[in-house]
Amino acid sequence: METTIIEKQLREMSDFEKKHSGTSKNPRHYSHLEDSELTFLKDVQAPDIVPVDYFFKPEQNVVFLKHPRFIKFTEHRHSFIEMNYVFSGTCTQYINGKEVILKEGDLCLLDTNVMHGIENASENDIIINIMIRTSYFDSALLQRLSGNDLLTDFFVNAIYQQKKDSRYIIFPKGQNNRLKEIIIQALGEYFDPQLCSNEAINSYMILTFTELLRIYNSSSENKEEPTFKKAIISDILSYMEQNYQTLTLETTAEKFHFHPNHLTRLLKTNLGKTFMELSHQLKIKNACTLLENTDLTIDQIANKVGYTNITFFYKSFKKIHGVTPAEYRKKNNESATIL
Repeated sequence: METTIIEKQLREMSDFEKKHSGTSKNPRHYSHLEDSELTFLKDVQAPDIVPVDYFFKPEQNVVFLKHPRFIKFTEHRHSFIEMNYVFSGTCTQYINGKEVILKEGDLCLLDTNVMHGIENASENDIIINIMIRTSYFDSALLQRLSGNDLLTDFFVNAIYQQKKDSRYIIFPKGQNNRLKEIIIQALGEYFDPQLCSNEAINSYMILTFTELLRIYNSSSENKEEPTFKKAIISDILSYMEQNYQTLTLETTAEKFHFHPNHLTRLLKTNLGKTFMELSHQLKIKNACTLLENTDLTIDQIANKVGYTNITFFYKSFKKIHGVTPAEYRKKNNESATIL
């Protein structure tokens, strides 16, 4: 769909919005409306958590909706992750009892189970709701954000450390309209499906979160951690990615002129993992690649990725993947055969 068509459709009022557009100056609570007209809104306002299957079809990981205008959404919770993007106008929310006002171009990322409500939107307030299954957010999406898994973990953990208490993040409008363009294109694929639209939507979601990470990293509101410190951590993680086979805490600390204890604290604070945990993660990740794509024996693979103790390799592998290397290889080969 062309951008101009999508924008026009977003601004057009639905039958529901036409019927209730006169309530914008004196908003009506959903319970004042007939049940037959507004079952959807009544269910959303329920005090219980709104389940995933209310919005999602079994095969769906991402759902896009234009937020209905002229109706107040009282506080409710979701069992999925939600993003609210302000396409135009403003959006007034109450998150955990706190008033949060979003301007055009801003995006709010809400974690699961967060109590939130949205004030009635006027005609010019176009808000896009993007709902995401937690399983998709946690694995399929975030793991594809970067070729360097550790750097991805670093940025994601940096965000989640900020939102531990509030459990939501506001991404202010960026320096350009790239985020808006990406969301518009994703909307086009979602509302007018074509060949491979699901893959296209997956790609646009990766672009969306890539842009959000860039906005977060450059935002003046997120400078509590010095830029220099962020750069050092990124350099350390890149070094670990490139030298995973021979990594030791001592040599890595010496490379970056740190005491080993300080390096351990730095990584634990910013990534929530110890140096050894990160080292094993890298080795096992590369072992999986070899199991999937080579005929090397498991002992050979263990040695190739840096393990001299084969028993410890088996233990580390099963701890991360829940299966033995042989079971992992067999399962992967069977999947490949089916495809």
